[in-house]
Amino acid sequence: MERKARLLMAATLPLYLGPLLAGLSGMSWAGLPVFAALFALWFVVMRPHEWPRQLSGWTGPVLLRAAAQIAINMVIVVILFGIGRGLAGVAGLSVPLPPFIPVALAFLSIPLSRLAWDPVKGQQMEAVLDDALAQIEGFNRGTLDAKASDAADPMLAALLDLPDDADPVLTAEALDSALRAPGAALRLSQLEDELDYARDKHLGLREALILWATDADRSVEDKLHGVQLTAFYAAGSNPHLLHLFARRAVPLLQAQPGLWYSYPDPSTLVPLLQAQPGLWYSYPDPSTLGLALQDDQPAALQDSLRALSDLMDRLTPPDERLSGMP
Repeated sequence: MERKARLLMAATLPLYLGPLLAGLSGMSWAGLPVFAALFALWFVVMRPHEWPRQLSGWTGPVLLRAAAQIAINMVIVVILFGIGRGLAGVAGLSVPLPPFIPVALAFLSIPLSRLAWDPVKGQQMEAVLDDALAQIEGFNRGTLDAKASDAADPMLAALLDLPDDADPVLTAEALDSALRAPGAALRLSQLEDELDYARDKHLGLREALILWATDADRSVEDKLHGVQLTAFYAAGSNPHLLHLFARRAVPLLQAQPGLWYSYPDPSTLVPLLQAQPGLWYSYPDPSTLGLALQDDQPAALQDSLRALSDLMDRLTPPDERLSGMP
């Protein structure tokens, strides 16, 4: 999702370059309405929910919003066009171009933006995330209805209902709200179980969990144990998620070395450790990280995991290494 957002930004750039180049090429001010219309067309294509197809949908607020949007677009066009004219006249940076080239460049942004981003899908995802946040906030305020409260954890259910390609940044915000509410420790444990059960699903939620668990600002006040390990397990064998975890976990652990040790007395975990010998620490034990290092993984991923494994090895007190356990 983040990659699509960046692609959309790149695809939108020609829309702004068009009027700027038009000014540099010496185009007449009479060309301004053309670019203003292209800006408006971009919004019609990329934000269809704001431009009703039915006449009945054009209520007073909708008309006012559309008029304001067109006015703002016109101001942007005038500014960009004026900057181009100013650079051409004052700095002598005039670029002799046929008038159709800046217009074609601005128009090209519309199909490119549509290829990079599906506005309908994006709107649906925003609606799902808004609903998830509303449920979480309602639970925090104690306004969730009794029927919902008797069912499974509504906050966890809302997170698990998100589509696989949910925006990780927005999902991390919802996750943060869910894991600050009462019962966060149990909720985190249940989330880990759900992600472990559905290994090939919830990619957006998995990435959000990694972003949240390795957020340096949030980790300073973290009261939950084991969030980094949960995020590591959520990455599974996905190279992208593993690399994201490793490259964010290293600077976090360098800044806050105490985060690695956040589980209870190892003696209570002996049976579990026999099966999964990395569960002792909030960050995975170096031996656990080593299991993720496979020759068929990308070189960048192997390097980042080795860096994290080496750091963990240096930070682990000698008397608390797994090899020294009874």
